[in-house]
Amino acid sequence: MPAMTCPKCGSPMTTGYLLDQGQHVKVTEWIEGAPEKSFWTGLNLKQRRRFPVTADRCERCGFLELYA
Repeated sequence: MPAMTCPKCGSPMTTGYLLDQGQHVKVTEWIEGAPEKSFWTGLNLKQRRRFPVTADRCERCGFLELYA
């Protein structure tokens, strides 16, 4: 895979991830559909597609590009 370049300034980008430090430390996820409240878990995530979010960050300007 060729190195990513920033669409804003043309500098190199580094791949990483977003960290969710709620009750547990984990990688942020993209969840399909609109949020639906759940009494027991806060949000109902049953039968929803979930994908971890990765991020490319520009080494010069800090621009983030997210992928799920």
